[in-house]
Amino acid sequence: MHMLEKPAQTLSIKKKLLGVSIILLMGMMFFLYFTYQTFTTSLENERKSQTKNLSSTAMGIIQHFYDLELKGELNTPDAQKYAMHALESATYGETGYFWINSGSGELLMQPFTPDRVGINQTNWTDINGQYIFREFISNAKSGGGWVSYHWPKPNTKDEYPKISYVDYFEDWDWVLGTGVYLDDMRRSIFWVVAKASGALFIVFLIFVAGGVALINGFANQLEAFAIKDALTNLYTKRFLYEIIPDIQRKSLRLEEKSLAVIFMDIDFFKRVNDNYGHAMGDEVLETLGEVVSEKTRADDYCIRYGGEEVVVVGFYDDLETAIMAANRIRESFGKRLFVFNGTEFSVSLSAGIAIYDSEKETIQETLERADNKLYESKTSGRNCVSS
Repeated sequence: MHMLEKPAQTLSIKKKLLGVSIILLMGMMFFLYFTYQTFTTSLENERKSQTKNLSSTAMGIIQHFYDLELKGELNTPDAQKYAMHALESATYGETGYFWINSGSGELLMQPFTPDRVGINQTNWTDINGQYIFREFISNAKSGGGWVSYHWPKPNTKDEYPKISYVDYFEDWDWVLGTGVYLDDMRRSIFWVVAKASGALFIVFLIFVAGGVALINGFANQLEAFAIKDALTNLYTKRFLYEIIPDIQRKSLRLEEKSLAVIFMDIDFFKRVNDNYGHAMGDEVLETLGEVVSEKTRADDYCIRYGGEEVVVVGFYDDLETAIMAANRIRESFGKRLFVFNGTEFSVSLSAGIAIYDSEKETIQETLERADNKLYESKTSGRNCVSS
């Protein structure tokens, strides 16, 4: 009896080990499946967000050339030509690019299918019979949106599933689109999960981080083209309002720092334009942009808020250090000399400062308080800083 127990016990243990192994294997498979689904969803959402951001930046480029048209610096054909040239060369990754079609369906720009340019595509269908250009136009004119369809990859004829974000520039009747091929995205995810290795998971994460960094780098290049003021080389007011959520989040992380808004304005700037002409006024504004850039830190946000108004948003140890920063700009700008017909003159600067209190107000309200402090500087004799 005892001779039989040991093999039976051994078999029982082996069965338990096998059962545990099967459970662990099933658990690992479930984990890998869950990880795959999670990574797929997360990366798809991230890529969609990046694609939408790239579309917004590209729309900013179109708006830039349209503004040049409105100013009379370019005629309409040249403005449109330069805009299309900038976006046609703005490919990213292996298969990322922009295209433009008219609101009536004519393909105006597509870097990898130039044979279709100039042809109306409203009756063209993909391999599933989907009238994709009709969907592009409908979604774009409805406020922008996503379209799923099939389209050839660059330098190929086979169609692959793709999702693209489309937007509409009404003034030129342009539909702008850019997207991502789904199989390219999912293949990289499957490769990582299939290895079921922690090391390869890390490699995958590095790969994703590198891809995101490259896309962000490209987006930053396009944004720098679209969100910088041409005269002062400072950020635009539009850019400030776009990054307010990021500034608020950073403020919560840097609790030991004070988020300060410095509102500055050139004193008697109208006199400069009246007495010396608008060209000299532009030189004064350009100099102000140089001084602000020189006397602020790399992580400060320097914005041309409007006309001769400049806003600096930054994190400082306290109010006193923010006042010192404002005075550095004011004093440095006041020392700059301008020459008109042999006559030298200088221009002063007034500033107002407000510290953001996240528990009591919005950043917009902080901007308004800083503007009110600027008004105090103006009524106190100008060429000073109020807080």
